[in-house]
Amino acid sequence: MASRLDAPVLGAFDELTDSGQKWQVSFSWRYQRSDRHFRGTHEEKNRAVEDSEVINTINLGEISIRYNVNPRTSVAVGVPFLMATRSHPIRDADRVVVDRSVLNARGLSDVTVVARRLMWEPKPERRGNVTVGVGVKLPTGANNVTDTREREVDGVRVTNVETVDQSVQPGDGGFGVIVDVSAYRLLGSHGHLALYASGAYLINPQGTSGVQTYRSRSGEEIMSIADQYVFRAGLLAGPASWKGFSLGLGGRIEGVAVHDLIGSSEGFRRPGYAVSAEPSLSWARGSHSFSLAIPIAVHRNRQRSVPDFANGTHGDAAFADWLVLASYSRRF
Repeated sequence: MASRLDAPVLGAFDELTDSGQKWQVSFSWRYQRSDRHFRGTHEEKNRAVEDSEVINTINLGEISIRYNVNPRTSVAVGVPFLMATRSHPIRDADRVVVDRSVLNARGLSDVTVVARRLMWEPKPERRGNVTVGVGVKLPTGANNVTDTREREVDGVRVTNVETVDQSVQPGDGGFGVIVDVSAYRLLGSHGHLALYASGAYLINPQGTSGVQTYRSRSGEEIMSIADQYVFRAGLLAGPASWKGFSLGLGGRIEGVAVHDLIGSSEGFRRPGYAVSAEPSLSWARGSHSFSLAIPIAVHRNRQRSVPDFANGTHGDAAFADWLVLASYSRRF
């Protein structure tokens, strides 16, 4: 379970006047290893003891091209590429874990196009601003990648070709609408401190994708196309003596919604969220900028899905202890 959105913080410690640089090319990377199982907020620690946890390893790279139409308006296209593995335990007839089956998925993920607008004219003397964005997510990523999964049945190792779990599929199979907002406020007479807040929400109005999950529980046979969200807030510090470096400390919550804002919430999904402390480091000089954030989970909650409520069950999900979010940008 992981949101594949991010929420940019635009403006704080950046140039606030039009420099004539119309284009920006960015490359970002997200890494996470999810292996801590939660059902609600309760951690199933026995999974690690018996080596039965499911382990997702996700590497998600993205190239983004932004065009500044004018000092207040921009349009950005994001092209992500996913490389992921999912390791399942193989149990014998006594339910003892005897081996593992590793499934792989990689490929182009879902492309996004987002237009953003500054609420107020950017000026050097302005102490803050708000950026509002609206865009679309296109179903360019495959949502039916298959691989060979091994199991042990009556002491015999069998293999079947199945669609990999939705958590490692490159795409979700649906058209979506992205709404995001970013705000900052400079503090103090020198403006070396800044409060920031940002959030993004992906509205997926389609209900299910038609792709089989190979799950037997009622209502979980087909993959759901779920809404996702991420919100961040914190404090940045970047005195002039730091020569373009700034440090940040904030909070972050990201997750998959139980109920979509629009449309059906049927089908199989793992709704829930992770709350993290998010230290960050960034550097900017001239046309170049770099940022690194390592959100560290402090609270995780695998919520009940629509089929869970209908069946009187409560599924679990694997969460990461920490993430790595890195990006580099070059303006032209």
